[in-house]
Amino acid sequence: MTHITMVVLTFVLLSAAGCKSKPAVYADDPRSKITGAENIPRPEWMNGPAQTEEFYYVIGDGRPGMSKTAQQGTARMDAQAKVAQWKAAVVMDTVKNYMEESGVPGNTQILMNFQQVTITKSSANVAGFDQVEYWLDQDGVYHGLFRYPKKNLENDFKAGVSDFQRNQAAAFAEFKAQEAYRLLEAQMNGGN
Repeated sequence: MTHITMVVLTFVLLSAAGCKSKPAVYADDPRSKITGAENIPRPEWMNGPAQTEEFYYVIGDGRPGMSKTAQQGTARMDAQAKVAQWKAAVVMDTVKNYMEESGVPGNTQILMNFQQVTITKSSANVAGFDQVEYWLDQDGVYHGLFRYPKKNLENDFKAGVSDFQRNQAAAFAEFKAQEAYRLLEAQMNGGN
């Protein structure tokens, strides 16, 4: 159980460490002078959204040649896929770093199963995912800036740990019950 606690601690530290901002765009940068389809200058976040301690930001792009509403939908799906990839990467890095740093002996299959279950659960959870801004470029392509609360990934990870510990305890109890039954059978057969 202490191994799983260390995984959670490592995860929290890694997710907080990934909060770097992208460099700002300077006034002499030609990208800052681009104007979009709605006569709105290209926003700075189009160069790569800055990350914060609280939120993970991502840009989702709509497909050209569709209505604005349809592009909004595809941009949202694109952004959700990017968030799911980020979540998977954070969880995989956390488990990998934990195994390397702690020198977990024996069967790492248990941690790999935990990793997969956590990735699956967290990828399905899009609570708190919302759009912050949008911009239509010169070709009419919709670009949305979306954000996802990092706390939600931490909560998904902790829930995965809790579920994993309960399942692991249940599996161990079942193993012990089967072992006790075998001993009972052996005593009954030896006693005859």
